[in-house]
Amino acid sequence: MPLKRLNNKVRITSLVMAVMAMLIFGYALINGSLAGRDAALKAGEVDTMNIANSLSTQVNLSFRAADLLMHELTELTSEGHYSDAAFQLLMEKLMARQSVLFPEMDSIQILDENGGVLHAWPAASGGKRVEVQLPPQMDATSASAGPQLLHIGVPVRSVASGQWIIPLTRTLVRQGKPAGLIRIGVSVDYFARQFNDFDIGRGGALVLATDEGVMLLRRPFDPQFLGKSMSDAVLFKDNVQRRPAGWAMIRSSQDDVVRLNYFTRVPDYPLFVTAALARDDILTDWRKAQRAQLLVIFSASLIIGLLTIYLLYVIKMRDHAEDKIEKKNLHLRLLAEKLKSQALLDGMTGLANRRYLDEQLQKAMQSASRSQSPVALVMFDVDWFKKFNDLYGHVQGDYCLQGVARALQAAQRRQGDLAARYGGEEFALLLPDTGLAAAHRIAQHVLDAVRALQIPHEGSQSGVVTISAGVVSCIPPADATIADLFTHADNALYLAKNNGRDRVQDWRPLSKVQAA
Repeated sequence: MPLKRLNNKVRITSLVMAVMAMLIFGYALINGSLAGRDAALKAGEVDTMNIANSLSTQVNLSFRAADLLMHELTELTSEGHYSDAAFQLLMEKLMARQSVLFPEMDSIQILDENGGVLHAWPAASGGKRVEVQLPPQMDATSASAGPQLLHIGVPVRSVASGQWIIPLTRTLVRQGKPAGLIRIGVSVDYFARQFNDFDIGRGGALVLATDEGVMLLRRPFDPQFLGKSMSDAVLFKDNVQRRPAGWAMIRSSQDDVVRLNYFTRVPDYPLFVTAALARDDILTDWRKAQRAQLLVIFSASLIIGLLTIYLLYVIKMRDHAEDKIEKKNLHLRLLAEKLKSQALLDGMTGLANRRYLDEQLQKAMQSASRSQSPVALVMFDVDWFKKFNDLYGHVQGDYCLQGVARALQAAQRRQGDLAARYGGEEFALLLPDTGLAAAHRIAQHVLDAVRALQIPHEGSQSGVVTISAGVVSCIPPADATIADLFTHADNALYLAKNNGRDRVQDWRPLSKVQAA
């Protein structure tokens, strides 16, 4: 009898402990579920901010290139020789070169004060009257106030290509009065391709719009959104108009989807971009985990007598869930690092900047020292660049550097290769696990690519823009610094300059490093 009472007591104690354990476990699951939801939304905030900032940078670079080109054309037309055939030929040559450096450009038209086309590129787009209303800041009253602002118009069909373009206009001013317009068409399709490079899920959206709330482009793309006003949308009137940047969870007025939006301004221009992820997409994984947790609680209540087996099952499920969360967190950290590296760019050329180059070179040298593999560094310098600026001006100098940057970008063929702007007209190319001979060949390919651009340079013996290169490759010892490689590469570049320019010079012997 006492044994029976003891067994009953054990049963009751076990049952009470099991119930208490179930209650505690259920409470923990509910709190974990809420925390997981908050973590998912926080990750969505980081993703939308990084995407929007990257888009803002890309749009800024494109509009800056158009602005620089328009400024140059304004100077060329300042004397008003619109009927001069030589001017049309000069414009054709200029545009042929700029189309390589500025692929977003669809067409250019120089209009008189009545909207008639005086000059056009491509030439086939000329000869038609273009109805263009002068923007408010470009009327006769403000024309005498000085340089006019760039006006960004509503998307229209291009006369030249038939494709959708964003028209950019600037008033031509002569003797304090408007004398016509310069009109550049920027390809909407180009921006659409840029927008499609980002993963925004099934229900996400990206928007490029003016500060007045006029949409210039939206992903998913639909022509009905081009030029559509957002002035009555909650996102615009309650958020964009009140803050320079921020998040907002809003039900879209366009398609009724609830999205987490991050909006930010485009530097230097009256534009803003918005990156939005659908709330359902953000919470998909969390909801799956939530349903699994609820199923566990319900199942456990039915098999309370098998508490030990149940607890082992729960522990296994929790370990599995934690592994999934850890993998997700790792993916998010890698994505954040990738977006961070995209932010460390030189604003004009789009290459990595000096700071990012230093970081990656330090890592590459440490890795090469441990694995006893070579690391190569190539320094480039544009030949006679000061003369180029003196002859053609700083605007063309910027275009020249952008052309060199494109040639360097093409040399990045492996993971770990890094092209960077070192400063001024100097560039650098980091080549991990690369010997001297291979680095020399790559440097020579870059020189050939720059020469093939055929950028005119009357101050150079070759008549076109060329560059010189200094190459160093080494297996660095543990005490080597990045200054060692920069010094040796710079010395080699100095020799290349002294030996006639437009050549690749290898550096040897190495002092604090071993030859690769």
